Amino acid sequence: MEMKTIEDFDWTEMWSNAIDGSRWGQRARMPEFWDKRVDWFEELVQQSDRAGMIMSRIEVEPDYKVLDIGAGPGTTAIPLAKIVKCVTAVEPSDGMLARLKENVSKENLSNIAYIPKKWEDVEIGKDIEAGEHDVVIASHSLVMKDIKTALEKINEAVKRSVFIFIVAGRRNGKDGSSLWSLFNREKPGNRPDYIYLYNILYQLGIYANVEILDANHNMRFPDLDAAVLHYRTWMNVTEDDEERLRLYLAENLVKENDAFWLRHTLRTAMISWGKEQK
Repeated sequence: MEMKTIEDFDWTEMWSNAIDGSRWGQRARMPEFWDKRVDWFEELVQQSDRAGMIMSRIEVEPDYKVLDIGAGPGTTAIPLAKIVKCVTAVEPSDGMLARLKENVSKENLSNIAYIPKKWEDVEIGKDIEAGEHDVVIASHSLVMKDIKTALEKINEAVKRSVFIFIVAGRRNGKDGSSLWSLFNREKPGNRPDYIYLYNILYQLGIYANVEILDANHNMRFPDLDAAVLHYRTWMNVTEDDEERLRLYLAENLVKENDAFWLRHTLRTAMISWGKEQK
């Protein structure tokens, strides 16, 4: 039997089907989903080392212009704005955009521009110019169905380098007892990870680099009730499952310095390429 190669698979269609089959994918691509989770998300990124991990990997110069797709409350847009010429933040969620502007004001920054749109709706030649930005960053924000067009637009928009951060592999613990596995009703493999993007880029003639990173994901709570509320909101836990969530957290939270911590590691892939490679 003839063996299949990467070229024999329609990775773009596979991505689209995976997004459709993923509860996360269906929710995360709706701006109103994030409108209700601004405080939650900001707390998450502040307590993790996500921003530090990203900033330690990307390469920028003081005269660079950076495009941040899915900027959220400014996780990377704000630290970048402090060291580069300017940042353009693409953010479709009204709630996230309002928080981003608040945070920018607190930092007294004046070199961040805003595009309140989904990346799918951003027009090259109207909202931004082709090759206008030296670097494009997308951190856990590529959840659109038409991923091929989104990647082509990213490659058209950038002048020098692209850095995409996306989940690598499944979140479930090996013993099946992780918090994610307890409440994840999706079939294994439904949520697309980095391997889809890598292969789609390959089929587009873009030969990207991949680095697998482990980021600490430590959450601090004043008490058990606060932890239950946090994860109930994030994971859409039903009332019927809330007691199971409470039991898990009661058994796994670690008390330290008058606070309760839940610690785990989030495996992330950094996919990067230089424009000259196309």
